[in-house]
Amino acid sequence: HTMLAIWAIGRLRLSDYFLVQKMVDIASHLCHKLNAREIANIVWGLSKVDYDKPEVVSEFIYHAIATPKDITAQEAANMLFALGKLQIHEKEAFESLSSILRNQLHEATSQAIANALWAHEVVGIEPPPELLSTWAQDRLGMLVLGTVADLNNDNR
Repeated sequence: HTMLAIWAIGRLRLSDYFLVQKMVDIASHLCHKLNAREIANIVWGLSKVDYDKPEVVSEFIYHAIATPKDITAQEAANMLFALGKLQIHEKEAFESLSSILRNQLHEATSQAIANALWAHEVVGIEPPPELLSTWAQDRLGMLVLGTVADLNNDNR
């Protein structure tokens, strides 16, 4: 129920520091019992209230990526979104979550891919080129050549 409370806090954008911190403290104590969906919802909720303790958010995410097979494409994208929104530059977490997303592209929505690419951009970590190119080819029938950096340089 703690996960739902934090998700609701984020959804309603309740920014009462005491309330948020109490819920985070409870969730932190339960972290070892939380699954990837619960963690994704917690960090998403925290990102919506601009939670200011990146080390806590990182701890939740590293707990989730310890068992990557349990993380869905949507959960990986939501965690990447939270990292981006909170400006948390955790290269290892980005790589792990992007790998999960890339391996499950057939399940990823356009919004999930967009959120993942946006998160990479805002923290300054180059996304894996396959994230966009494989998705574009599989879903849109498009062939993307080069990297995102190459595409950005061509547009300047």
